[in-house]
Amino acid sequence: MATLRRFILYLFRWQLSTPILWLVVRQLGAGIWSTVLANLIGGSIFFWVDRFIFTSAAVEMWHMKEGTCDNCGAKGHLWRLVLAPNYDRREEEAKFFCLKCSKAKTAELRAKGIRIRGRGR
Repeated sequence: MATLRRFILYLFRWQLSTPILWLVVRQLGAGIWSTVLANLIGGSIFFWVDRFIFTSAAVEMWHMKEGTCDNCGAKGHLWRLVLAPNYDRREEEAKFFCLKCSKAKTAELRAKGIRIRGRGR
């Protein structure tokens, strides 16, 4: 039931682009109703594509910022792995690491069996 509700909301959001799309495709002879139908079809396809992309276990999320490393105190570019397969730190306190500490932490996580596809930041 929740998926159906999300699907309907997704299709509604797709329809919000119909007026702008229609302004473009009307030059090709498309009417407003054919544009609405095209958006329903497109939304019906991309709902499942987006759902796969954003819930896939292959998704990896990194946060980056400038500042001071929470491990060694070095200043500069900092990285934080937030999400990877079998690793989710979205709800935990953010700890950012410099390049050296980040590589060490990434190696530690890989040794624990967490698949990180990044360049070992």
